[in-house]
Amino acid sequence: MAYLNVNRKGFITGPNESSQSAARDASSGTASDSATGSEGNAVQYFFSTGRGSATHRYIRTFLHFDTSGISGGSSFVLQVTGVSNSDSTVVGVKHTAGEGTGGELANGDCDAIDFSTVYTDTTSWAVGQVNLTLSATAANDIINNDHFNVALVGIEDKNDTAEPLEEGGNISRGINFGSTLRLSYTAAASGYGHKVLAVAAANIGKVNTVATASIGKINTVD
Repeated sequence: MAYLNVNRKGFITGPNESSQSAARDASSGTASDSATGSEGNAVQYFFSTGRGSATHRYIRTFLHFDTSGISGGSSFVLQVTGVSNSDSTVVGVKHTAGEGTGGELANGDCDAIDFSTVYTDTTSWAVGQVNLTLSATAANDIINNDHFNVALVGIEDKNDTAEPLEEGGNISRGINFGSTLRLSYTAAASGYGHKVLAVAAANIGKVNTVATASIGKINTVD
């Protein structure tokens, strides 16, 4: 098993709005870049009936991985350490915050979310390690790009649920940003990866008793 630690991490707290739709579509919030401690409200939907007027707010977590060193692999999983306030479910979607290259999270990145590109299974949150299985789309982007950006949002946020809560309250999921936050995956096999005498490399275990993983060249040819 191979691992790649997160490169940049943080969350953005959206503004208080009078409607759920306005809160979800807000273009600016308050960015908490390079988070390091435990945050009980790292992914959240908040609703308050207030005194005569309602208040709605979302919080989203933004993660960036430098995947320039990954050119293959399989079984990709995002591993996150959950803390208190661990109710409901979370899903990972694509984001372009930090200019999409691991730059500093900005207040204006609040809506830098591509809800149509889903990167993980919808996963129940928990205290302790949470494993979010990454999709084929995510694996393809990890392998073929130098940057992998995944935002963790509540399922009610992703689905644009009109009334996530009937009464005032919140749906919160906590993250320990100082603990496990990484990609886990099965690394691609290394070594000579071409046909030998018309036999595909995948079907060759050894060449002249030498394991293919230990072969860089055959007869000086890469």
